[in-house]
Amino acid sequence: MIDSRSFRFDFVCCYSGIVALAMMVAVAAPALGQRGGKTDEALKPRPVQLKTKDGADLNSFYFPSEKGKQAVPVIIIHEWKGQAGPYGALCLALRKAGFAVLALEYRGHGKSRTYQDPRTRTEKEYNIATMGKRDFEAIVAYDLEEAKQFLKKENNAGRLNLNALAIIGVEEGAILAMHWSSRDWRFPSVGRKKQGQDVKALVLVSPEKNHAGVAIDTVLRDANVVSLPIMVLAGKQSPQGSDSQRLGKRLETSKRRANKGVSTGLQLEFPSTNLSGAALIREVGPVTPSIIKFLEESVPISDTVNPWIERQ
Repeated sequence: MIDSRSFRFDFVCCYSGIVALAMMVAVAAPALGQRGGKTDEALKPRPVQLKTKDGADLNSFYFPSEKGKQAVPVIIIHEWKGQAGPYGALCLALRKAGFAVLALEYRGHGKSRTYQDPRTRTEKEYNIATMGKRDFEAIVAYDLEEAKQFLKKENNAGRLNLNALAIIGVEEGAILAMHWSSRDWRFPSVGRKKQGQDVKALVLVSPEKNHAGVAIDTVLRDANVVSLPIMVLAGKQSPQGSDSQRLGKRLETSKRRANKGVSTGLQLEFPSTNLSGAALIREVGPVTPSIIKFLEESVPISDTVNPWIERQ
């Protein structure tokens, strides 16, 4: 039986977070859309509506960069039963540092509550209480792919460099980030046509071990993902603290094995706090600057390293 008081509390928290981020976008948009004294609509932070190939309606918030083809795009993947709202300050900080940021609300979460039923051709609503492994895998196969398709259009418009993509995954979102990165690296280029291998760095915040039968550990066997620059960040006394430290050790071992005994491209940070996820990012002052510094150092862009490429 669902506790109605708990449900109302979760709904109010979720709704207020979305409203807060929407207001932040509205307030920031006019000032951040200025270029040469004129307003450039393409550079304004804004809500973005996406529709997946399997009919899910997705809500997201986009914070464009003014660096054009030199802009590193970042996808923020929130926790299960979470939404984009709590990450507004992180989005603005990343944008101020030159990143183009997409905060996605995947199916069943935030305002991404509806989908088109292919059998009845009617609109239906997700029930998060009954969502399981199939839905979790669909987020990887469809939701995150649709987010990439949006960034692909921005890439071809010269407003970011998709070949230098970074992912920030929070709690269960870290599992999604790892599995989608593995999927992305399974699409090789065909001739001059680049299809995948765009993820160039991962930030795992308070990573969970598994969700709905999908484990983060299974991706550790993927050499392509393990070789990427990875940051693991978790409160030492938090529920994810011990498992995050074990994950860090496993990543270090895997990197040493793949790189002749040398562990490179791994940053482990375990501040002394019991905070997790969005609260860790929001309340622990050094966390956001540390994430920004890691991404700046880990994803360079030049004519020879992660060069801009037009997509077909």
